[in-house]
Amino acid sequence: MESRPQRIDIKRLLFYLLKRIWAILICAGIGFVGMYWYTANYQKDTYTSVATMYILNGNPNLVNYQYTDASDLDSAVQLMNTYKVLLKSERVLNAVEERLHTYYEYPIEEYPWLSTNYIASTLSLGSIANTSLLEIRSTTSNPYLSFAICNAVVDVAPKEIKEVVIAGEMTEAERPSAPALYPDYRSPIRTGLLGAAAGTVFAAAILVLLFLMNHHVTDMESLTERYTPPVLAGIQRRKKKDSNPAAFLLHDNSSMELIEGYAKLRMNLLYALAGKENKIVVVSSSISGEGKSTITANLAISCALSGKQVLLVDADMRRACQRDYFDYDEDKPGLSDVLIETSTWWDAVLSTEWKNLSILPAGHVPPNPAELLSLPTVPVLLRELQQQFDLILIDTPPINIVTDPLTFPAEVAGCIMVVRQNYTDHREIRKALISAEMTGMNMLGFVFYGEKLKQGKYYGRKYYRKYYSNYETQKKS
Repeated sequence: MESRPQRIDIKRLLFYLLKRIWAILICAGIGFVGMYWYTANYQKDTYTSVATMYILNGNPNLVNYQYTDASDLDSAVQLMNTYKVLLKSERVLNAVEERLHTYYEYPIEEYPWLSTNYIASTLSLGSIANTSLLEIRSTTSNPYLSFAICNAVVDVAPKEIKEVVIAGEMTEAERPSAPALYPDYRSPIRTGLLGAAAGTVFAAAILVLLFLMNHHVTDMESLTERYTPPVLAGIQRRKKKDSNPAAFLLHDNSSMELIEGYAKLRMNLLYALAGKENKIVVVSSSISGEGKSTITANLAISCALSGKQVLLVDADMRRACQRDYFDYDEDKPGLSDVLIETSTWWDAVLSTEWKNLSILPAGHVPPNPAELLSLPTVPVLLRELQQQFDLILIDTPPINIVTDPLTFPAEVAGCIMVVRQNYTDHREIRKALISAEMTGMNMLGFVFYGEKLKQGKYYGRKYYRKYYSNYETQKKS
């Protein structure tokens, strides 16, 4: 009964993302519109000044060292990385700051923010086409400030760097002659596309996180991949406006999908019971609200329609539900009364409108249902019932809420666990399986109960509707 190791199913994850592609597209659209609008309306214009420096690696004082050939451009390129670092060093930036405050008339009392950190943030450096030419760019929101910073770097850099690196030399190749007249080119569309890409990544990341955090059972494959017990059948869950629980029972107007679903469950259950002397089956779930009482009632009807003598025992004495489906008086004696020997089982068993189907109600609510099911009278009662019925289905409370379903593992053939799609938690299933294994309860399999069942390409919903509508037409004719 132990669960198998969980692995991330890439195929299922991709399908999960494709089903929610609309959310990704919405986030991408929001990112595009937001960044486009911001760029077009609120982004400040920037101005860039450009200067070019030539790096010469010749030095007559270093005849026998690495940098000796004035025509060796490769050596000059090697110096490039060193100069890039030095141009943004504190030594050079302090010299640039001082020149801005003095020579270019940016007094420190009026421009205290014009610091070395700010100057460094405006500079971008790079070689031109893998040559010994170094391009220096300064970009700010003020064309005159960009012009001043770029020229200040050209003025002070060669001297300051020469005092640090004796090999090589930096000379001015070209400097800006005047401030930029036009702002730098802005592309709202390009910025919008970047925003769309960011929105796409954000939405996909959130969806992947939700996928990994989702512990609910989404399909039958997740049960077969994670757990040892088989999936006996998938039952279509219908949402009905009718609040009467009896509307959920099988009847003449039930869809063929629903009828065939219970027929498959009946067939697989009887196959699992083949060769076993005990024909008593517990139907339970891990938590409440998973539809176990509905499944039990309809499975009993389906088995009775196949010709077997079936007894449905409502053992959920705390919260009896079968009386809502079969509409009998709640004051009728039932299981609790039989166990405390205030009534006999043949007096408590009720017949139904379905031939071959009988019900043993839960009876009056006892103060200690778990202890009641542990009485020595339980095995005796079940043995007597087996002599009268071909199959006994026991509707019990959820395993993880009370211990009632696990009180008589030796008297039953096994347990069927109902799992509701997008409701049951895998952690609750593992907890229930562990409890069943510790008490020796044989887990016969799962019943998958959901609104969206995956059908084969041939035997899908359309096939059922088309084929059986033709079948009924031919039958009437």
